[in-house]
Amino acid sequence: MTPDAVDPVEVLSEEECWNILLGATLGRLALSVANQPEIYPINFTAHDGRLLLRTNPGDKLFELTVNENVALETDGIGKQSVWSVVVKGKARQLESAAEIEAAERIPHQPLTSIRKRVFVEIVPTSITGRRLNRGPENDELTASDLY
Repeated sequence: MTPDAVDPVEVLSEEECWNILLGATLGRLALSVANQPEIYPINFTAHDGRLLLRTNPGDKLFELTVNENVALETDGIGKQSVWSVVVKGKARQLESAAEIEAAERIPHQPLTSIRKRVFVEIVPTSITGRRLNRGPENDELTASDLY
């Protein structure tokens, strides 16, 4: 769907979402354990139809092992638009030597100087995205305002 002055929201195709994910590195990982939500800022890499992140032992890794169902959101602001992509999927810690060696060969740009020793992959079950044109506020309600 192409945005216009009446409805500035563009629903992104899965291919467009992947193009955004391939260029993004910072997101938020949403988890839920015992019906309690949690959100963590994360650094990730999109590669070969999956998302990879590095972490260390702690709450985030523990929660991923308790409930593998996760959501990852990344967004950005440009001169003409803002965008958001949400990936829902299954997360798991990479354990075999072959998987870890393959993950180590994928270029990864860490955001902190803390070495993260555990690889986690998220295999998407759904990917959605929206781009909104920036512009003057409109008083008209659109279909996208109603959900």
